[in-house]
Amino acid sequence: MFCPSCQAEYREGFTECSDCGVALVWNLEQKPREEIVAGLMPVVETSSSAELGEIVDRLEKAGVPYVIEAGTALALLGGREEDVPHPWQARLSVATELSERAERIVQQARRSHRPFESPMS
Repeated sequence: MFCPSCQAEYREGFTECSDCGVALVWNLEQKPREEIVAGLMPVVETSSSAELGEIVDRLEKAGVPYVIEAGTALALLGGREEDVPHPWQARLSVATELSERAERIVQQARRSHRPFESPMS
C-alpha cells in the first residue's frame, strides 16, 4: 500500500496515510525516469534506511555499481522548494545501461521484505 501524495509505503491493513490523510493505493503510477546526469539513472528514492540497506546488499551481491545521494535536503536537489527541515531521504542511481537490471533487483527486494514502513515520524 502506498500514499499517492507522499509515496510512503505501508504494510497491508493500513488504509490512510498518517501524514497526508489520503487513502492509500495498491500501486503508484510509474512516471518515466530521467537521467540525473549523462549515463546515471535513478532507480529508487526512499526514506527507509532498512529498505536502502537491503537494496544495497542485493546490488553488491549482483555486482551492480551504484551511487547514493542521501540527507535531509535531497528534495532541494530535485528543484522542489519546501520548508526545511526535511525528513531523511536517499536516492540510489546506477549506470543507465544497468538500470533495468537494478530495477528488477529493487522490486525483488521490496517483494521479499515487505513492508518497509514509511513515512518516518
